[in-house]
Amino acid sequence: MLGLVNVEDFIARIRQVDGTDDVSRIFTEETKALGFEHHTCISVVDLNNPPLDAIQVFRFPQAWVEYYIREEYYKYDVVIKTVLKNTGPYLWKALDVSDKRNRQIFAEAKEAGIRDGLTIPIALPGHYPCSINMAGDHTDIDPLNYHIVHLMAEYYLLRIVELSKSNRRLFDPPDLTPRELECLVWMAKGKSDSEIGDILSISHRTVNGYIENIRKKMDVGTRTQAVALAIVCGLIAP
Repeated sequence: MLGLVNVEDFIARIRQVDGTDDVSRIFTEETKALGFEHHTCISVVDLNNPPLDAIQVFRFPQAWVEYYIREEYYKYDVVIKTVLKNTGPYLWKALDVSDKRNRQIFAEAKEAGIRDGLTIPIALPGHYPCSINMAGDHTDIDPLNYHIVHLMAEYYLLRIVELSKSNRRLFDPPDLTPRELECLVWMAKGKSDSEIGDILSISHRTVNGYIENIRKKMDVGTRTQAVALAIVCGLIAP
């Protein structure tokens, strides 16, 4: 089972390398134990005419990537379309692929070795919407591990963006109150609002208020993003 120590190891490993290929290789190695053989980390843009600052990391079979882009499947693929509607991870098998175009895309992907998968949408301030698409034969993840996989994906993308910007500072940390910082630390450990409230002897509603303040100060859409950005800018340790 994937545990917090694996996330710590993963973060340490990708901080020690300075190339996107190495970071991508490490992410592949760490997620393989969960059943994921391939992944992409891409901005949701026109893949035939991507902007210069778009993220494009492909670790799917090269022949499939070239065919997928040439046929402009990204314009119709429900996996990519759902990125703009969801903030949390979703399994491909839960999507509606009843239309003819998506049945064709899924059938051809299966022939290319892309059978099932999990997508994690990520929206970074000042960047195009991104998705990390992880494919493999065994994609059922223990629900307790979803937040861990999500955090790994967020931190992976942040490292890719950081390297693509020639190591310029990616994110300036906001001014958090001591109590907000406490909530952030416990949130990073996977604690719920109720659990954090018990630890800090405050109500879960108060905890929720602090966490919402953190999200607003960081200008992010999810708690997982807040944790990942906090690690990047040194607010908390991994």
